[in-house]
Amino acid sequence: MSDTILKRPGIYRRAIRIRTGEGWARADMEDDPHRFGVMLHHDGHTVTAIEGLPLRTPWTLCPQAAHELCHLVGMQLAPDPLAVIAITDHRQQCTHMFDLAGLAVAHAARGIARRDYEIAAPWQASTGPREVTLHRDGVELWTWVVDGMRVVAPEPFAGRELRDLILWGRSAFDDPDMFEAMMIMRRAVFISTVRIFDLDDLTHAETISPGKGACFVYQPERAARAVRVVGSTREFTTPGSVLLSDLEEI
Repeated sequence: MSDTILKRPGIYRRAIRIRTGEGWARADMEDDPHRFGVMLHHDGHTVTAIEGLPLRTPWTLCPQAAHELCHLVGMQLAPDPLAVIAITDHRQQCTHMFDLAGLAVAHAARGIARRDYEIAAPWQASTGPREVTLHRDGVELWTWVVDGMRVVAPEPFAGRELRDLILWGRSAFDDPDMFEAMMIMRRAVFISTVRIFDLDDLTHAETISPGKGACFVYQPERAARAVRVVGSTREFTTPGSVLLSDLEEI
């Protein structure tokens, strides 16, 4: 993949919107390569139905992962957005729909009617730090200085490896809102590295070696059959670019 490096300088942006009402919760996400949603129904105690919405996907087999969310039906509502991991194998799920399902479950449990996240991450050069910013409900919550896979600043994140943040955050944050924001920021920083290459240069998911086994599509039995959806990546670098523009306000 050496000929694909440094393909997309600019800014990676990700938006997440969560809305809940009586007996339902919906979570949506959009970024450069993805547009997913999850619609969940519940009886106030447990998940009674769930639907994955694979609206724009990088690989042809991604939509099949929506059916795997059925394993969450019957789980108890829980305030922790990672509670879904105890219910089913996350490696057999679409990472992004599974994250959204966890957020929908958690927001239904916590009774949060509306929440919006926006993350902006400048293109990652091969070396050197960059500033990644997270806004929650229109207010800047954090700007992390990230160098590779390590957070350089601010405290209390300074010196932490991204891969270790979840375990550390369990004890560092009593506030579930702050833990949730950290989880969302961490995921966005990881995914923002997609801008160092052009997915349209690839033919099948198996081409991305670091992804092997990480999610539904990257399982060995599927990766070679998951064909690139050419032209599915969007560009949101320009300020004012609207993510989740297909949604009506609720």
